[in-house]
Amino acid sequence: MSIMRLGPWFNSKRILLLWAAIICAALALFFYQEYRQLDKNYSILPVDGETPEYANGTIKWLVKRQHPDGYFVSNPDLFDEPSILNKESVRLTRYAVSVLDELDALEQINKEALIQFLLRNYKSPSNAIGNLKGFSALPNSPVTLRSTLDSVIILRKLKALGVIDSEAVAQLILAYQNDDGGFWDPDYPEFGKQPTLKATANAVLSLMYLDKLNSMVIKPESQEMINNFVADSWSSESKLFAPFPGHPPTNSYDIFYAWVSVYYLPINQENDQIQSKLLHLEELIESINSQFKTSDNVYSEEINTDISSLKATRLISTTMKELGKLDVVSTPDIVSFIKEYRDPRMAFTNNIYTAHSAVKTLEVLASTRKTKQLNLYKVLTLTASIVALLLLTTLITFQRKVRSRRHRDLVRQAQSDRLTGLHNRYYLEMQFERYSNTFSHMAFVLIDVDHFKSINDELGHLVGDEVLIELSELLRRNTRKTDTLARWGGEEFAILCPETEPSQAETLAEKLRCMVESNNFNNVGKITCSFGISWTANQQTLRELYLIADKALYQSKRNGRNQVTYL
Repeated sequence: MSIMRLGPWFNSKRILLLWAAIICAALALFFYQEYRQLDKNYSILPVDGETPEYANGTIKWLVKRQHPDGYFVSNPDLFDEPSILNKESVRLTRYAVSVLDELDALEQINKEALIQFLLRNYKSPSNAIGNLKGFSALPNSPVTLRSTLDSVIILRKLKALGVIDSEAVAQLILAYQNDDGGFWDPDYPEFGKQPTLKATANAVLSLMYLDKLNSMVIKPESQEMINNFVADSWSSESKLFAPFPGHPPTNSYDIFYAWVSVYYLPINQENDQIQSKLLHLEELIESINSQFKTSDNVYSEEINTDISSLKATRLISTTMKELGKLDVVSTPDIVSFIKEYRDPRMAFTNNIYTAHSAVKTLEVLASTRKTKQLNLYKVLTLTASIVALLLLTTLITFQRKVRSRRHRDLVRQAQSDRLTGLHNRYYLEMQFERYSNTFSHMAFVLIDVDHFKSINDELGHLVGDEVLIELSELLRRNTRKTDTLARWGGEEFAILCPETEPSQAETLAEKLRCMVESNNFNNVGKITCSFGISWTANQQTLRELYLIADKALYQSKRNGRNQVTYL
């Protein structure tokens, strides 16, 4: 029974519109939640041709950290401190330049000062034999592979490699290769001349940035020796890479160094299987996730610790991307981790090392950005919201129309005669008030059906009602648009004529009289009407006008009916 009662509601247009609006609003909320989740996890990732949200603030922060002598510092408030220039200055400068290059902002720094700073440290090693040249971290410090790599990268990004002898630098780098294929570096005195994966990676990268990583410079036999060195650094027990053969694995960085050492070698470039085999890729990935992944779902520097490292996360993400295994890292978790390093302006301004790792990692993960899904959910959210809004607007408009129609119906009922559909006396009184405030004079025409009582008595009240209805329609069709026609009561009708002279009112009344007289009415044939006219220009009341018109009407009756009288 209750369902039957609800049936009309569910079948009404308003309920259908309401349900449609609710469904669209729910869809909009669902799409928005999906969009927000994707936006949270992926929107920070850079897009080609667009400026990342963190770019401007990071750029401004970095540019302020260039010392007048060209290099970059952690704290520009210490520009005058002698200790501001130290062994880490070249590395710090390389990272700053790399970030600015990534953000297309190198034009904002003093390139010439930076180049001159590097050239002050460009020299031959003290024990060099032949034409060997490299870079040191400080004017009075020894040439090292690490400082050479940093300096070469900076010059390459500044498009200034022409200021140095690239061949001499390449020969210097090759001088640090040992017989086992690995490279050593004076920058790591704790290892002496022991080759390490780190020094080997630095050598390979330096040659690559110098455009000297080819078989003409580094012989295939030397490249093969590097492969062997990397292979010997693999620990079959830990399934990880050690800093050098015979040393236990301790650091996730060595994974990156092993990959660099083999990935860029010309003899390995066209053979992915060799790279995969040398890196023990499947086992390596499993070990990375089991021994370096933290509870944040990012990566640690040291083995089996839960201390998340931004640099370790960058190096592992870079390695996985270049090996086509980026799907093994969790982009949402890495993005969430990186976002914690932003300042209130969304820029990376913690320190230069952090800025470098954050910006480079986001660039590495850029290919995972779900741009299509983001745009799709954005469009779906907007579309569903607009449809829901339009449906609600339509519903509200429809509801207002219904209420307005009901109101108009009620007003019409209050202002209309139920039998004839003409205005009633109440409406005529309102129009009179309006006309009195607007027009200087008006005429009032009163109409009465002659011998109407006889029609009711002889033919019945139903026939009488039909006569009144037919007469109402006749009068309506022939009354001026500016006039107000109403049923005064019974068989009496009234016409209020604004801005109408008595003669004009008489002409109208005479026209109507003739039309009534000549019309054949259903069931009764011919009838006539008597007319009485009053006129005012002195702000008389409607009652006063009626009384005068009523006298004129009765004068028409006394004079034989079917005539017009004006008093």
